[in-house]
Amino acid sequence: MLGRIYEVARRNNIRDPDKLLRAINKALDGLNPVAVFIVGSLARGEFVLGLSDIDLVVVVSGEPPFRAKVIGSELGDVEVIAFTVSELCSHYMDNNLMIEALSTGVQ
Repeated sequence: MLGRIYEVARRNNIRDPDKLLRAINKALDGLNPVAVFIVGSLARGEFVLGLSDIDLVVVVSGEPPFRAKVIGSELGDVEVIAFTVSELCSHYMDNNLMIEALSTGVQ
């Protein structure tokens, strides 16, 4: 996963990829992720520092301690949406965020 994060940082002209790694790790605090997807402008290579946020879809095996949260980071806000594995399996065809994560997200 580390290599993918560095690649996403490079594509989005983030000069210090460790800032992105720190932001993601901070956002995942308290979760035990099965899968993490970077979605939105960051996944598409359209991230604009100071304007864009970092969007994450996180899949967890049990009930998550939260469904959504926003944290601050050096690169801007990080928005986290958490789903259980069973929710992903049940609703992946009718939930636009899940569809985006599975089709264009960076895992």
